[in-house]
Amino acid sequence: MEEVREFMHAPVISIDPQATAQEAATIMAEKGIGSLLIMKNDEYLGILTKTDLVKNVLAGGLDPQGTRVYSVMAKPIITLDHQAPKNEAIDLMVEKKIKHLAVTKHGEIVGVLSTTDIIGK
Repeated sequence: MEEVREFMHAPVISIDPQATAQEAATIMAEKGIGSLLIMKNDEYLGILTKTDLVKNVLAGGLDPQGTRVYSVMAKPIITLDHQAPKNEAIDLMVEKKIKHLAVTKHGEIVGVLSTTDIIGK
């Protein structure tokens, strides 16, 4: 049985909630990733995806250089244990209509799983 940990990206790439949407987009492009977790004081607050940037910032007519990621991030973060079967991740993504899941081990976020990760392997 294929487990989520076989497909996830690690380590987690995060950004401060005060960072701008422009800064977040730049990091995503440089790292070739589709999401960032929002972190403050060692606590994850939310997730920002490429879709959030397009729908909430660009389509919303907001200035990417002035929009803080905390104002457009999704929350709460949807998580799944690293040992969960791949099919459980797919089912959860479909149910929640999301493309990214945070992967946990012993309750701590250790990676991120995207639909592309699952399809690509």
